[in-house]
Amino acid sequence: MAKKQPFKNNNAQFAKAFNKCDATTIATLYSKDAIFMMPETPLYKGTKGVVAVNQSMFDAGYGNIKFTTTKSGSDGDLAFNIGSVSMDQKTANGINKVRGKYMDVYQRQKDGGWKIVATMYNADGPSK
Repeated sequence: MAKKQPFKNNNAQFAKAFNKCDATTIATLYSKDAIFMMPETPLYKGTKGVVAVNQSMFDAGYGNIKFTTTKSGSDGDLAFNIGSVSMDQKTANGINKVRGKYMDVYQRQKDGGWKIVATMYNADGPSK
């Protein structure tokens, strides 16, 4: 039986970096071989992929991200974090409010810390 390990998701760190448009810091929260999946985009892989997908969000005017965890837990070397997310998208016509949901899968690292190995995100519907 796997030994339980203490786990804390890094939503606060992610939000702080995202709201500063800092894709490089966001990438440090992910493993080097992480996978990032978003709707209507290709699969993003690795550190370069995590930087690229987040930079594309900044370039499209996204910011002010907020997370609400619905459920999280861990067992052994794997953990999960599921919840809802909201963010603003600045456009020529003002600000669109975007709401969605996400799931992060974490893996415990050799140093005992946790890194995200996979993220899946999708919007609840069209931007408003």
